[in-house]
Amino acid sequence: MQVTVKLHAILRRYRPVGIPEEGIPVEIPDGGTPREVAAALGIPLEHIHAVFVNEAQAGLDTPLRPGDLVRLFPPVVGGA
Repeated sequence: MQVTVKLHAILRRYRPVGIPEEGIPVEIPDGGTPREVAAALGIPLEHIHAVFVNEAQAGLDTPLRPGDLVRLFPPVVGGA
């Protein structure tokens, strides 16, 4: 099945060449999870801090459906 992935901050470096930032189509097995999305893109799990599926907070083991939008965020540090 195919889902669309949006990578944020430093995770953008895992975007495949030639794919626009608006959304990365990723093919995973039926019933796949954000964990499998990360693996398909070569993103180490320790680089993922937050997962959202269709704008709702989710986890790495949340079951996905075809057409879902998966957003992956790294840990964020900094501030003033």
